[in-house]
Amino acid sequence: MTVELIGILSALTGILCLVLGRSFAIYAFLCSTLLGSAAATVLTALGSANILPAHLLLGFLTLVALRRPHAARALRGLAYPGPGLLFLVTVIYGVLSAFFLPRLFQNASYVFSIGRTTVGSVILMTPLAPGNGNITQTVYFVGDLVCFCIFFGFSSDRGGRRCIADAVIACGFLNIGFAILDYVTFATGTASLLGFMRNSTYNMLDATEMAGIKRVVGSFTEASSFGAVTLSLLAFNFNLWLSRYRSRLTGPLSLLLLAALLVSTSTTAYVGIAIYFGLIYCGNAVRLVLGAIQLRRAAFIGIAPLIVATALLAIAHSDATASYFAAVLDQIVFAKGVSASAVERSSWNSQALVNFFDSYGLGIGVGSTRASSFMIATLASIGVVGAALYWSFIALAVSAPWSEPDPEGRAIRLAAGSACLAVVIAGCIAGTTIDLGLGFYVLAAVAAAPATDGRPARADVRPAAEPILAGVPA
Repeated sequence: MTVELIGILSALTGILCLVLGRSFAIYAFLCSTLLGSAAATVLTALGSANILPAHLLLGFLTLVALRRPHAARALRGLAYPGPGLLFLVTVIYGVLSAFFLPRLFQNASYVFSIGRTTVGSVILMTPLAPGNGNITQTVYFVGDLVCFCIFFGFSSDRGGRRCIADAVIACGFLNIGFAILDYVTFATGTASLLGFMRNSTYNMLDATEMAGIKRVVGSFTEASSFGAVTLSLLAFNFNLWLSRYRSRLTGPLSLLLLAALLVSTSTTAYVGIAIYFGLIYCGNAVRLVLGAIQLRRAAFIGIAPLIVATALLAIAHSDATASYFAAVLDQIVFAKGVSASAVERSSWNSQALVNFFDSYGLGIGVGSTRASSFMIATLASIGVVGAALYWSFIALAVSAPWSEPDPEGRAIRLAAGSACLAVVIAGCIAGTTIDLGLGFYVLAAVAAAPATDGRPARADVRPAAEPILAGVPA
């Protein structure tokens, strides 16, 4: 095992979490989830597996959560009939699958797995057998459950939920800062300055270009990961803005995050934006038809098509500009399906489906294989039963906020549920495993947890009052 400088800094931050308490720990942990290319430690005994700073801080966060009254509230996250119980059963099934299924179906199928070479990690097709991936991915999956429970407990009072919302907003600004640093250091030839946080054993795709544009990766290893996280942050902040929660921050930040996605040249970002905003638009349109919608959301329904049409007309007005954007979209989106990367990822999905059928629908175990879609990776890893449990947990977590009576709580929980939807969309486009990232389980916990302290929200942070169409509360 090797300990990195950023690992020492993460450990010191963890100690500060124990000293300064919950609020500082929430901010520190959520900001650390952005360090997707950093390794706190590298476990050489497990094939150079990386321990990310966020997972290291999760241990310290657990100690903070064991204090009263957080521990009792965290355990409520697993109570019936909440979505946490389904997630617990999913994780138990996943742990058992990682131990038994690779042995039960050993050599019965071929899988794509990560191999370590002197030039970095590569994806190799090998006969199915127990491996290091079963251990590391299982640990990550159990960590996801712990993270969900901790933040369910933190979200159970209005002060904690408000702190988490503000911390996610801060992550949005920090993510923009990392994107600017990535672009500036690339343009000035000083990318080595970011080496301290690009020290993991993952393949770093931080210096690639597409259509003559630098692919923005921020603090992640590739543009796809950056696009997925930025899309979730955009979804969270945009929905807070629609609900008039801290509009002076969430409105401008939403525009910055959208701009970052548009210049990222990430296929995941472009397709994800189209699907996500299409779903959000349709959802708000349905609420408008039912006569239960806030004025700002109604304005979004009317103005959004005009903005899109104006942008398209502005591009089409100039032949040079239209040709440039057509070439960019063709290379990044339309012709992406025949690129070498797309062909490779398509083969991952095809083989994962073969694994699913070779295991008679049981799956071949968490960490046994890789795919290029969260949906297919779930089926291949934990089979029909596990996938049904997992997707039921996601559906319940995303839909839970509709029962929240408090305006501020509903605004935060709806934003969290919307961000979860964005993560799932990005995962279905380019997710390689069943792990959606610690940030997703934080948001799922916020969306699922009703406040239990019984105190009214403070007037100075309550979403601003606004007219409700048809006089029906939204």
